[in-house]
Amino acid sequence: MMGVSARRDPSMRRRIHPVVACAVLAAAVGIAPAVGIAPAAHAAETPLVIWTDATRAPVLQTQFAKGYDGHPVTVVVKELPAIRAELKTVTVETAPDVIWAENDWTGDLASSGLVRKLPLSATLKARFAPRTLDGFKFGFSYYGIPVMYENVALITNAALVPTPPKTFAALSKKALALKAAGKVDIGLAVAQGTAGNAYFMNPLFTGLGGYVFGKNAAGSLDAYNIGIDNPTFRANMPKIDKWNATGLINSSVDEKAATAAFIAGRAPFWITGPWNRAELQGLTFQYRISPIPVIKTGIAPSPFLTIKGFMVTKFADEHGVLKSSQSMVRKVLSGDVLQTKIAALTERPPANLSSTMGRLAQAFAVAGTDGAATPNIPQAGAIWGPLGKAWSSSTSGAGAVPAGQSFAEAQAAVAASVG
Repeated sequence: MMGVSARRDPSMRRRIHPVVACAVLAAAVGIAPAVGIAPAAHAAETPLVIWTDATRAPVLQTQFAKGYDGHPVTVVVKELPAIRAELKTVTVETAPDVIWAENDWTGDLASSGLVRKLPLSATLKARFAPRTLDGFKFGFSYYGIPVMYENVALITNAALVPTPPKTFAALSKKALALKAAGKVDIGLAVAQGTAGNAYFMNPLFTGLGGYVFGKNAAGSLDAYNIGIDNPTFRANMPKIDKWNATGLINSSVDEKAATAAFIAGRAPFWITGPWNRAELQGLTFQYRISPIPVIKTGIAPSPFLTIKGFMVTKFADEHGVLKSSQSMVRKVLSGDVLQTKIAALTERPPANLSSTMGRLAQAFAVAGTDGAATPNIPQAGAIWGPLGKAWSSSTSGAGAVPAGQSFAEAQAAVAASVG
């Protein structure tokens, strides 16, 4: 994410569920025990230390019970936000060699020198779709291997609408008809709230021709090519004003309200992701998961992909285990079988194209086919507040700020922040 992690932070993205540590480490000295290694087996070898969350830890403990490349493996459990924060303050002695990370940390950690480049062969790169692999690319280099990802999709109440609409115009027509008939209260349940939510709204933003950052010659995001108020999007802004005027979208609907309305059968369409899998599995009516339908011909709506994977830190170099750490990530943590196991823990699509997944994950994966990784450059944190506010203020019902004005203001605010 960038100064703010991108999915559903206060301004945009998914919840980060609290994790419960699966091991209590020796707090007095700050050293975690090696996992599954006989004390004498690698007594003279430096351990490879992995920081991961509690959900992933058991899989890694099993995978590396006998160590790796002649080194014992220590798995240290930390909450995801703590991994990023503590990497900047940890001492060399207690630092990790490999971390479980979000792709949007890449630019920040790479520019700070906290993670090492991860050279990838053409064969290895071919195992992943560019949209997930590039999430860990910064400049001309890769800094991590993707393991799993998530994105929003359109959820359709099949009892109200048997077949998901193929176009956004059809969605709008059906939603407003059901609302006029008193069968639903909300036309399109998409979470915003007072601050707005640029993460959830991104398929609509991109579907109208908007983009947050363009790319430079290296293929990386260009912080000075800001597309919030680009000509194509500007020409399509009247649609936002129409969505507001007709009541199809209203920013007063926050995540709680959007979820409640769909569960109660009072919204025919819902934009959400696999973090709501428990709610989906508990529905009393049939539903369909599909991509966000086309708004403008020739422009594919693109949801953000929040990607998680493994990165090698600078401390691996200082510990003298850089080659082994890079090998672990490239040869083991990139594998299809292991990625299948890790992604299945939370029913997310695995990144390795040869991995397998369940029906729910597969449906969201299809919906994310045209997705793009959440921005990973250090300046990316500047977009979420202004872009979320632009959506919120232009879809607030009576008295809403015209989209032309709200998005122009967002463009100016981001440009001023980037400098």
